[in-house]
Amino acid sequence: MMAITNMANKIVVMAIKTKANMDKTQTNMVSSQTMEPGYGGYGYDQTAPPPPQQQQMHQRSHAPPPSSPYGAAFPGAQMLQNPAMQDMAMQYGQNVLGQGRQAVQQSMEKYMSISRLKYYFAVDTAYVSRKLRLLFFPFTNSDWSVRYSSEEPIQPRHEVNAPDLYIPAMAFITYILVAGFLLGRQQRFSPEVLGMQASSATAWMIFEVLVVLLTMYVLNTQTNLRTFDIIAFSGYKFVGMVVTLLSSLFVDRTGYYCVLLYCSAMNALFLVRTLKVQLQPQQDVQGGSGVKRRLYLLLLVSAAQPIMMYWLTTHLVHFPAPLPAVSDVLLNGGPQAMG
Repeated sequence: MMAITNMANKIVVMAIKTKANMDKTQTNMVSSQTMEPGYGGYGYDQTAPPPPQQQQMHQRSHAPPPSSPYGAAFPGAQMLQNPAMQDMAMQYGQNVLGQGRQAVQQSMEKYMSISRLKYYFAVDTAYVSRKLRLLFFPFTNSDWSVRYSSEEPIQPRHEVNAPDLYIPAMAFITYILVAGFLLGRQQRFSPEVLGMQASSATAWMIFEVLVVLLTMYVLNTQTNLRTFDIIAFSGYKFVGMVVTLLSSLFVDRTGYYCVLLYCSAMNALFLVRTLKVQLQPQQDVQGGSGVKRRLYLLLLVSAAQPIMMYWLTTHLVHFPAPLPAVSDVLLNGGPQAMG
């Protein structure tokens, strides 16, 4: 606000100065035209009224500035209509906006690096297909190391073992949509219930990330994991959750639990093999105690995934009660028992 106020004050002052200079110039022109050319003004009656053309120019030059829509005259209103003044004001305003944008970006960089966040979304279609195959069939992969370039990990599109945030984000959104669809089929859908479902999933995910970070701090674990890496690994479980919820549309309760068990086991196996490389570097400077602490953290993260997947999906599925067997119906009284 201070920058905008200073800009307005400068524009008004420059407009007033320019107006005064123009009035002075026009007054000099009028006074020079009242003298007889070639005679230096001698013998010319200075008290005689000027010609009508000069009167019109004099009246136009001394006309009051246009009034503002609020009734009061705006100082320097005519100068604001000057294209040069408009260009100067626009350039000054753009400079002020540019400085404000830079200040906002610097403030955001203190808490969240935008360039670092872009790294986790540097994916393509080939990477997404290979990553999904790795999530559901982790036993087919033998090399879990992440390649580095100039002490920085290679972008996910070039390294399938690198964590990303694109797949977790899309899986989370799909999970909310599938949850709304299932609730609608069960006549339980409402915007409030869907919002509570999204808030609950977000809260549990934040709680999980905070627990992992706190555990790493308490155990004094030295790892290459960043906060975004932990969020990515925690969000991969939503892929298996979506598949589990969709399977409930085609299988019974037993089939649903079989799909849930398989997706949970594959997600845990994926995290074990991935985090083992991140949590246990080849050169261990902490000795045996450091290996144990990292092993505890690895088991904590891996074991939490099946529990979270069960907790966030079971209440969304509903299976109708099985029909009684024919033999039971006949033994219990025939067709009257079915009524």
